[in-house]
Amino acid sequence: MTALSSKKKAALRSAAQRLKPAIFVGKNGLTAHFLKELCQALDSEKLVKIAFKEGRDSMEVLVKEIEAETAAVCVGGVGKKRSFYRESSGD
Repeated sequence: MTALSSKKKAALRSAAQRLKPAIFVGKNGLTAHFLKELCQALDSEKLVKIAFKEGRDSMEVLVKEIEAETAAVCVGGVGKKRSFYRESSGD
């Protein structure tokens, strides 16, 4: 995925503020089922908010893993929530 401009990231963060978390990462971390659900959500919505159960230190590791596994980009977040964006193949 190509890097997003700061203007595009700002627009995505703004749009993500109105979203409710679609998926929750629990104690089990990133399971195959979680990654499958996330990919399906990204395919249909492009922008998905995720809520984490973990503390901030381990949460940042999970964010990097999600980016690597799904080809999505973390566009920001507040507290224990992060928003991810992935362009569809047609964009």
